[in-house]
Amino acid sequence: MGWCVFLILVISVSVRGQNCRGQEPRDRGCENVCDDNGVCKIRAALLLPKNTTYDASLGVVEPVFELALLDNAVQEVFPSWLQFEWLSYDVQDCDAAYAVISAIDAYNDCAHVFFGPSCDFALASVARIAKFLGSTGTPVLTTGGFSFDFVESKQTCDDEFYMMVRTGPVGFKDLAYFLIDVMRHFEWRQLVLINEPDAKLEVAGKFTCHLVMKTLANFLKNEEIIYIPWDTTSDGGLNYTENLRLYLGYKYTSPDFNYGAYLKAQSHPAGDAASYAWSFYALSK
Repeated sequence: MGWCVFLILVISVSVRGQNCRGQEPRDRGCENVCDDNGVCKIRAALLLPKNTTYDASLGVVEPVFELALLDNAVQEVFPSWLQFEWLSYDVQDCDAAYAVISAIDAYNDCAHVFFGPSCDFALASVARIAKFLGSTGTPVLTTGGFSFDFVESKQTCDDEFYMMVRTGPVGFKDLAYFLIDVMRHFEWRQLVLINEPDAKLEVAGKFTCHLVMKTLANFLKNEEIIYIPWDTTSDGGLNYTENLRLYLGYKYTSPDFNYGAYLKAQSHPAGDAASYAWSFYALSK
């Protein structure tokens, strides 16, 4: 957290960004860190949902902010004359429209920096407009931004998500190349991507698994690895066992694949782990 606050300080005070609007910036005195009375304060906006369904919600993150700001390591980052405060804005259900409204409200309240949103669709909406908010844009710091679009260059106004900084260590691209490395190691040549699009809402908001699969498909294609998508919401009336028989037992396995052993593994106490182990065995043949 100390490094995040230090980063805010550097961005807000030391760095002059680009004017992405292409016109003379409007005079907004509250954009300055120090006011006419010599009071210097960084104002942050926390753009997260109140709904605790999501991993990054206001109820979870606000106490972390409070505790972090009491830590000596964090306090030492700030010079004694500089204050830090934040306001919270409810991005209802991580919805993209509410995210934009919250960002505009925060901008009107003279926020210097946005923390969040963390859900990918909400984040994309805010990150696209942040470069136009303020004379040189408003920085967006997020632990989200998992999709491959967010790891593209963000160095100039021409870049879609200029002003956005990902503070999280892992994105969906990293997961994709982990899977690609596994495939190469075992010399597996094809795979089935089993996708439940609406699952894992709490991680990156709506369609988290769809975004994961989109990222996987993008990089698998780049590496010329054969994949077949299986959307579990469009199964044509077939249950999981029937679909696995279709995808694995008939389409993608060798003649000596023991389907009975696969079904036995599926009912094993290890559950999904045993089934997936058999799935990878089948696809390697």
